[in-house]
Amino acid sequence: MIKKILLLLLFIVIVFSMLIFTACGRGNVDTNGITDQIEVITPPGGTGLVDDIEYIPEVIPDPPLIIIPMFDEHVVTLDISPEERTVQGLSRITFTNRTGVPLETIVIRVFFNAFREGNEPRPYFPGHEHRVYAHVREFGYMDVNYVSIDSSDVGFHLDGTVLIVDPIEPIQPNATVQLNLQYSAFVPPLSHRTGGNPARQRPPRSSSMWFGMFLPVVGIYGEDGWYTDLYYPVGTPFFLELANYEVSIVTPIRYTVAGTGLRGVSEVIEDTDTLITTFSAHMVRDFAFAIAPYFNHQHVVTQGGTTIRFYYTSKEIPFRAVMDFAKNAVEYFENRVGHFPLRHISIIETDLLQDMHDSMSFDFSQVIFVDSNSLRQGNFHGLAQGIGNQWFSTVVGSNRIETPWLTEGLTRFVRAGIFYPTYEELRAHIEAEHATIVGIDNINLTDNLSVYTSRTHFAQAQGRRAMVMLYALERRMGEDDFWKLIRQYYQEFSFEIATADDFIRIAEEIYGGNLNMFFNQWKTGRVPPLPVSMI
Repeated sequence: MIKKILLLLLFIVIVFSMLIFTACGRGNVDTNGITDQIEVITPPGGTGLVDDIEYIPEVIPDPPLIIIPMFDEHVVTLDISPEERTVQGLSRITFTNRTGVPLETIVIRVFFNAFREGNEPRPYFPGHEHRVYAHVREFGYMDVNYVSIDSSDVGFHLDGTVLIVDPIEPIQPNATVQLNLQYSAFVPPLSHRTGGNPARQRPPRSSSMWFGMFLPVVGIYGEDGWYTDLYYPVGTPFFLELANYEVSIVTPIRYTVAGTGLRGVSEVIEDTDTLITTFSAHMVRDFAFAIAPYFNHQHVVTQGGTTIRFYYTSKEIPFRAVMDFAKNAVEYFENRVGHFPLRHISIIETDLLQDMHDSMSFDFSQVIFVDSNSLRQGNFHGLAQGIGNQWFSTVVGSNRIETPWLTEGLTRFVRAGIFYPTYEELRAHIEAEHATIVGIDNINLTDNLSVYTSRTHFAQAQGRRAMVMLYALERRMGEDDFWKLIRQYYQEFSFEIATADDFIRIAEEIYGGNLNMFFNQWKTGRVPPLPVSMI
């Protein structure tokens, strides 16, 4: 009996000792139902006794991650009356302040308002006015009727192409707001980026209209504030960020609409002769479109998977030649430069600056307006420029106002290989272009669009001089390294904004040496002689 009692006492002592060891050493302590792991840490020189215990502090969870939208979102509805040549528009822009500073104002660019009577400067040179207004001299305009932010009415002021919006409170960095704009426009039969044919023309071209740089867009905010550059009469006077667009276009039922992005299923409004055509475009720099009754339509797919669509109204258009050339040109850029990630390009016949002797085109994201006369005559140089700019303006963005050569000249040189495929042919072409600018002063690649007083002056500098410079760079670097530069530049700055310094940096990295002297002598001053061979 005594033995049993002793064994029981021994068992109780052992259990009690184990409980004490657990509380003082490693183990689990249950407090209000919460079990925390306590770890004994022996510091350098410590004994491992209770006095040396260092407790791990409570872990505070990170604050929730703030997701900042990468691109602004445009949801747009346009109601177009071709007979009246009017547009009623609603834009809902989901805008995020990515500037890093509070914004007391928001700048919206209303580029089409440059065609309003009395606006200066005009978006064309005085000598071209009769070409822009070839049909009738009527001025276009866009009025902004209403602006709200997050359902609250706000003040605004439209000055030329700059719409200044005043939020009730500053928009803080990384904050997202919804801008709502209501606007109306009158679009006369202009021969420009936005315009159309007069209604008195015989079908099928009557009342055709096209809209480039028409939609209001949020401006770009830089180190010195908002960019408010003028709509210059030369080059492509726009500096644009990427955005997403969901656009619904309301037209009479007989009209076909072609535009940027993927076209959805057209829907007829019940008991009306009205049609709604929708488009969805992601990661583009603008949205352009055209409407016409009886659009003819052809399409082809390149080896790289890019779908090319051609919309035209004139019976005289050699559509097979246009499609063959466009397919070859796109495949040339796919092979030389890189894959075209937007996958769709629409070519649309329009009337642009009539009586011009050069091939005329205007390029936008996934859309190229090409002059009807150029197409009928088989002059595809403007079409080639518009195709190339899909790579060097839409995918790779740049400030086409401050450094136009980075698009104009680069595309000119790359596309030259389409028309002059052998070295001998290309060399002869470059020599001819070089001869037209040797000895001419004031054709500097460092100039921006504000200095040019004629299209010829612009073409001499940002077109020909830049193209000849790039040929000389190819001779300096060697053909393989030069085209490695072009491909790397395209890959590195796809869906970004590139600068001339970025281009030069990549050139120097591949070349393995300093090219400052080369670029300095080719960008400014007298045009240097052409290199005879590779150095």
